[in-house]
Amino acid sequence: MKKEYAKEYSFVAVLDFTGNQIAVFFPDLDEALSQADSVEEALRRANEVLKLTIESRIMDEEDIPAATPLDKVELREGQRTIVATCTLNEKIKYDKKTLTIPHDLNVAAEAAGLNFSQVLQNALRDKLAEVE
Repeated sequence: MKKEYAKEYSFVAVLDFTGNQIAVFFPDLDEALSQADSVEEALRRANEVLKLTIESRIMDEEDIPAATPLDKVELREGQRTIVATCTLNEKIKYDKKTLTIPHDLNVAAEAAGLNFSQVLQNALRDKLAEVE
């Protein structure tokens, strides 16, 4: 039976200001990570990475967890929360690509539980942002 997914999603994202850049992560979505140089860019990237993560999970027919309420997210010094949102209002067309990576890198990435599609999409978006 095909899984049912919502059209709109909202998740708490944490902005961490303790490093050289603003780190963006989602307590409920381990693979959803980004970084930015400004708060404005961090807000934009949080929404983008949320959409990419949700799309990836849907494509892989994975579960999407319930979002932790904003007041239940524990923060450390130098962190603050925002609510990232995305709307899936269009049919997404995907292109399949084949790539070759070193074996040891593949083993380490699989052991870390990385989503290869998500990592490649994030890297391509970052590279395209540099080119613009």
